Amino acid sequence: MKKSILNWLNEQHEEEKEISIVWDGGGDSGWVYFEIDGDTVENEYTDALVNKMYNTLDYGSWAGEFNAQGRAIYNPETKSFEGTDYYSEDSHDTIDCDIKIVIPKKLFWSDTFHVEIESNYDESPNISTRFVVKNGFVTKEHEDFCHNLEEVLRDDFEAVFDSYTGEEFRGCNDSWIINKNDFTEEEENLVYTIERVEIQTIESSEKDVVLELDEEFVEDIDNQLNNNHAD
Repeated sequence: MKKSILNWLNEQHEEEKEISIVWDGGGDSGWVYFEIDGDTVENEYTDALVNKMYNTLDYGSWAGEFNAQGRAIYNPETKSFEGTDYYSEDSHDTIDCDIKIVIPKKLFWSDTFHVEIESNYDESPNISTRFVVKNGFVTKEHEDFCHNLEEVLRDDFEAVFDSYTGEEFRGCNDSWIINKNDFTEEEENLVYTIERVEIQTIESSEKDVVLELDEEFVEDIDNQLNNNHAD
């Protein structure tokens, strides 16, 4: 006859081993596994506990734009695995800003002006600007202007992102196709103001996770273990 799952757990604890159930997943893949002193262990007892934890976490197939991870450690006094689930979900936000694009009139014989930004939370923004000309050409003066403008916009956008006080900033992928008639004339320049920028964020939360080995659960698992063993 197989020993009770509680007896098996208590034997590990009496040997001063850390017993834990660990999980990590999201984005259509995820898993729960059992560890003793940091090493993955698989047997009849751990399989039963891992299956129970899958049900407790209730992440199904882990489908969705989120990530969840955590660890629950066995407490023999409460006969429970106790831990924290760290959950984060991808989201979006819009930041109001006041970023000006100033182009000398003499350079703007194009139809539109394009601005693109790519940024990750731990990197300076990558800015790309260009004149789009349907009939004609661009000169080195245009290229030099775009290069200098990109440096200015990089600092401007970085300041906007640094001052953001919402959820955790994850990155930015935004672009603007600006028609010439969207610019405002100011003396010898054409001016356009970017008033909003779309960003990606991470919404994070924590919750306590408790897997209690109550009498009904223990009895059910012990019966399964012994029935399988008898077979």
